[in-house]
Amino acid sequence: MRTTDNNSSVAVTMSLVVDIANKVVSRYVFRSVIPEREREDVVMAIVEKFLNQKDKIEKAFEGKSKLTTYFVAILNRMCCEVIRKESRHWYSIVEGEPLVNEASKRTLEFEAEKSFAIVNEVKRLNNTMLLFNGERAKISLFLKYYFDLPIDYADISDYAGSRVEEVKELLQNATQISKGDMFDNLSQVVNIVEEKSVKGDAVRMWMNKQIEIILSRLNKNGMANHDKDSLAVLLEIQQTQN
Repeated sequence: MRTTDNNSSVAVTMSLVVDIANKVVSRYVFRSVIPEREREDVVMAIVEKFLNQKDKIEKAFEGKSKLTTYFVAILNRMCCEVIRKESRHWYSIVEGEPLVNEASKRTLEFEAEKSFAIVNEVKRLNNTMLLFNGERAKISLFLKYYFDLPIDYADISDYAGSRVEEVKELLQNATQISKGDMFDNLSQVVNIVEEKSVKGDAVRMWMNKQIEIILSRLNKNGMANHDKDSLAVLLEIQQTQN
């Protein structure tokens, strides 16, 4: 089957889907969110999810971005679903479970340490968000939309108040639009909730500034070396713990 990708024809093959899935999973393995030993299983899981929804996914593609970019977003969301479901299991150590040898014991200890480090970073992110005070609900909502994370009713109502239904309508289908359209949507949200008249570019600059502040606080005094990608991962894990 072939699908148009920005006026060019791209074959949607199994190898293409698997290749993109491997790249998506590799990012989370590199960030120590997914254990190396689980890499292949996660790839297989999200490829299976994709194939089960293939027809629906292809029909939803509107050509506003490259097909491969669209697939990356879809597979990334599916990967996050697997992480939410399996992360506690990955890093749990069952008491009394026999260990094959000392090497396996060290592996479990190392993964437990990684799990602790990740949990600690999420706590630091929570503390960082508290410093935003009155803008915390807005920033939290906008970050979830920006990184295409699940948004629930409470996320919207905390910021939008009585305008929650209008805002909810605007924040649909983030994976299917360009970044420009995303910021245009967010500018409409601001104009509705805060009764302002701002443009997408203004929201983009504001958003980049907030992300810069968050990263600066997380990386202060060399405590970490986070970037946008790892911030997205922390936000995703943060949701699994709430």
